[in-house]
Amino acid sequence: MLMPQAPAFGQIVRPKKEQPSQTPPASQQSNKNTSQSTNKVTKTTTRTTQTSRTRTNRTTRTRQTTSRTRSSSYSRSKIVRDDAPVYEVSFGCNVNGAVIVIDDEEYNVDDSCMLKEGSYFVEIEAEGYLDYSETIDVDEDNTYFYFELEEIPYDYSKTSDSQTVDVVEPYNQSEEVLDTAQSTQEIQDKPEEWVTVKGITFAMVYVPGGTYTRYQLPNVGGLNPGSVPPAHPVTLSSYYIGKNEVTRELWYAVMADSVLKDHPKDPMSNVSWDDCQAFMAKLNSMTGKNFRLPTDAEWEFAARGGTKSKGYAFSGSNNIDEVAWYSANSDMEFHEVGLKKPNELGIHDMTGSVWEWCSDWSWNWREDVDTRVPLVNPTGPETGKNRVARGGGLLTEDENCCVCRPDPTSVDTRSDELGFRLVLQ
Repeated sequence: MLMPQAPAFGQIVRPKKEQPSQTPPASQQSNKNTSQSTNKVTKTTTRTTQTSRTRTNRTTRTRQTTSRTRSSSYSRSKIVRDDAPVYEVSFGCNVNGAVIVIDDEEYNVDDSCMLKEGSYFVEIEAEGYLDYSETIDVDEDNTYFYFELEEIPYDYSKTSDSQTVDVVEPYNQSEEVLDTAQSTQEIQDKPEEWVTVKGITFAMVYVPGGTYTRYQLPNVGGLNPGSVPPAHPVTLSSYYIGKNEVTRELWYAVMADSVLKDHPKDPMSNVSWDDCQAFMAKLNSMTGKNFRLPTDAEWEFAARGGTKSKGYAFSGSNNIDEVAWYSANSDMEFHEVGLKKPNELGIHDMTGSVWEWCSDWSWNWREDVDTRVPLVNPTGPETGKNRVARGGGLLTEDENCCVCRPDPTSVDTRSDELGFRLVLQ
């Protein structure tokens, strides 16, 4: 890796906001587990004996419908006294046919079971839904527990590491002579382009070509974005970039062929670089257009405001709270796209919210580089180990959200703090 990865990266997941659609019996209403999902993001991915919920994203595993192999932690999950009283415990779930696993024993969600007073680690499973786990406390006042499962947005096994993924490559116009004298006028001449897919409409913002200094450190006192590559001039052709990050509802419309009712305007996340390629290939087939990921240079140019840039440290302001959801103001929750102030080009959330994939391989900037000669439409190295991610996320500190800071990220990384936005050529 070129530099330490931002501390925000890691497999983190987000429970759902909605209250359960199924109402428990009145006699059991007071016993209902009160630790309902709150759309919080947590850095914890290990099991815990606390009463807080931990959602386990296992979308990459192969489900076994006839047998299950469980880790030894299940046999250690029960914390009870030998002389503890026994209660009849029942369950509820928003998914019919879900399976409840307690101490290596399986129960249908509609079944009840006899459990001694104490703490139990339980897992809830259903085909087409993310596995869910929680530690429950059984006692005289708590004998009914309700669980909500979240749909798997996409079968990630289709883009497993063993398969070849068609990559939507940026075009190379290194020989093109660029005329940027009319860039400012072009902004007025090129309105946003709107695209509709299965009733979901999204906007693409025109970015007139121009020349800027990539990786230039911001002139903001007290801000230290850490080690960044050497600043150098870059010249780009014009392109369109997403006004917002790809949302959950757009992802579902393209990949799942269904209508999403759960947080539809939140940014889509927990997608690897290859998952993005699969999405864009299908989107291009549906629309006849050429959507792709932005190059690292295109991403930073747009984030800085293009030819209208005012030199801000963050995309649209030197005050990060005006333009971003990040560690100090997100409350570890996702927020709908487009709620914060846009940048100079009218683009939202290029700082914070979720890190955004770029098309480039991360480059070895410690090698000698002639920083005096402009690079024209650079697309990065031909090969590498990591791809570039940009912008920071909802758990990222402000210094790591600076527009000048790239972050090398393994292509198979999936995190609830990692998403993407589109470029249209």
